[in-house]
Amino acid sequence: MAKSHESEESYPVEWETPDCPLCGSDRWRLRMRAGDLLHRTRGCFQLVECRDCRHVYVSPRPTRESISRFYPQDYAPHTPRGGRGGTASTPPGGGAATFPAWYLSRPIRLVPGLRRLYHWLRESYGEIMPPLDAPGRRALELGCAGGRFLEMLRGAGWQAEGIEPASAPAAEARQLGFRVHHGAFEPGLFADNSFDAVFAWMVLEHLHDPLGTLDEIQRILKPAGWLVFSVPNWGCWEPAVFGRYWYCLQPPIHLHQFTPRSLRRILAQAGYRDVRVIHQHNVFNLLGSLGLWLRTAFPQRRLGPR
Repeated sequence: MAKSHESEESYPVEWETPDCPLCGSDRWRLRMRAGDLLHRTRGCFQLVECRDCRHVYVSPRPTRESISRFYPQDYAPHTPRGGRGGTASTPPGGGAATFPAWYLSRPIRLVPGLRRLYHWLRESYGEIMPPLDAPGRRALELGCAGGRFLEMLRGAGWQAEGIEPASAPAAEARQLGFRVHHGAFEPGLFADNSFDAVFAWMVLEHLHDPLGTLDEIQRILKPAGWLVFSVPNWGCWEPAVFGRYWYCLQPPIHLHQFTPRSLRRILAQAGYRDVRVIHQHNVFNLLGSLGLWLRTAFPQRRLGPR
């Protein structure tokens, strides 16, 4: 059931208390209360764990109509690229516009090679591409942002198009010559068996109905088609160590926290076969989590944002 909440900005935000989005159970326990320390969103949000399938999700949560109000104006995937700016295929949470710069501040930036290492870590995400056995295969990217990964697909011989909910990056991708649908990924946008591959870099955790989205992707994929996507890993050691300072927490825009076990379960439920989970060694999230802790613990120090 949804309820209205009047925020400090004097616009109504609709909230809902969902059953488990993966298994439908109404039994849960509280895991933590936390805010979005990365984007400094006002409010504290509950992360609960389903007592039946152990999926962790935000509840109560903003409705589909209200969730956009919790994305900051400088949310990196929604901003112009400007050279090395963020896209949906940059690390979770965005690019330069949202990453705290404490580890590139003086005197840390004087360490030889650190800046190069920083950019290498930034660019090591979201570029897994299935082999192309024939030119002109169709590919769709959900959350294509300004089109950087679409450019990579086109360069590799794919016929690429995208879906992007934010208007500015959607327009930017169109300027690069791509067909881009501005809006949400809704049922019925595409015919059955339309695509040879669908990509979604750090998208699934933002969706109100991830299982429904996987079902729809299954419908539009051709037989033997590929679904390639990435999500933060709640099952790794970082959430246990960093708690509310974990870089990938980001409630309420990250509505879900997936584990390899929960992903395999919902993929099987949606009819996917030959599932492979790849674990990426992510030093960037470690640095980001340390940065959020430092920024909170020492807000006036020079290592904090300026």
